[in-house]
Amino acid sequence: MKRNLLWLVAVGAVTALVYAQTATLRGAAGHGMAGAPDAERPNAQFRFAVKELVFNNQSRLGGGFEIEVRGENGLTVLHMPNVASLSVDAANGIATFSGRGWAAQRTRQGVRRTRGIVFVRVEDNRSPGSTEGDPDTIAVAFRTAPDADPVFTYEGVVLRGDIRVFEETRSR
Repeated sequence: MKRNLLWLVAVGAVTALVYAQTATLRGAAGHGMAGAPDAERPNAQFRFAVKELVFNNQSRLGGGFEIEVRGENGLTVLHMPNVASLSVDAANGIATFSGRGWAAQRTRQGVRRTRGIVFVRVEDNRSPGSTEGDPDTIAVAFRTAPDADPVFTYEGVVLRGDIRVFEETRSR
């Protein structure tokens, strides 16, 4: 009887551990138009969704990023189909992420496409639709190699749209 009770307690403890596991989802998502803080019109359009799911001591990373920036001499498009690294500071609303991608620069002379690495830093400073506080920001750098100087950089504030940085933990 005592032995059966010990087995029942042991099985119950293992079952409780299995069901008490937690999953953490962290990431950032956004879309909209950005420009200089004092600009009348935006000069960039962006969209992205990146996330990391941590469950059972395993991590799954996914998502992508794209931005189109109008400049004086043409249009630059940066595209990162798959995020390779992600860091989220949800308490301060900051996410940084990077991954392999390409840059296409369209000018009157034609289109030049370059492969490289896209580095992105976003800040979620206020709720969607709010005009109080600092606006959300986005900063992007494109490099042909991890240690190379940036070939292209962009920094702006979100004039239309929203950026959301999040971290959620749930237990099963």
